[in-house]
Amino acid sequence: MTMLDLPLFYAPEIEHTNVLPEEEAGHALRVLRLSEGEPIMVTNGQGQVWKAHISEVSKKHCGVILDEELPWNKYWQGTINLYIAPTKSIERMEWLIEKAIEIGVDKITLIKCAHSERKHIKAERLQKIMLSAMKQSQKALLPLLEVDVPFKDALKQSADGVSLLFHCKEDDEHSTFKKKQLPQHALTNMNSSINLFIGPEGDFSSEEI
Repeated sequence: MTMLDLPLFYAPEIEHTNVLPEEEAGHALRVLRLSEGEPIMVTNGQGQVWKAHISEVSKKHCGVILDEELPWNKYWQGTINLYIAPTKSIERMEWLIEKAIEIGVDKITLIKCAHSERKHIKAERLQKIMLSAMKQSQKALLPLLEVDVPFKDALKQSADGVSLLFHCKEDDEHSTFKKKQLPQHALTNMNSSINLFIGPEGDFSSEEI
């Protein structure tokens, strides 16, 4: 059995508690039917992952022992921040969140734009999808999630790094974002911070661009 064959569990306080959170313990014991001594992998969602084994079990308790911290390196050493206006279709939004986790996005911010058709989205549902996608793709980083952030506030957040806004309008001489190629240093400097802005179905407004 390789490491990739082992189930991955999320336990943000694992170094201090040596137990799986109740929901994760339930999945391990009642769904996967794991027992004492069986090997697993555990991540704190902050870039660390361990090979471990189950040390004790009870109805709602699953103790673990961390055996070895495993190497886990991000492909992109900087940060990738995704700023996106929620789509009208919640299914499309959930699909995008899954893919963002799989490619290693560090932070997801749901923004409110002038043409947004969906002004609010439940963070709890998306957080569950993010956690599931992280575990299924064997990642050790659970991105941060912010919701209901006004577009202007998102711009202030993205002051550092390279910001790219994807829109369908022609360039305007007064536009904050100009049509141009991705800066070469952003492609070659693996420590760069990249901010990606994706608008609603109705596109960004002229004022936002």
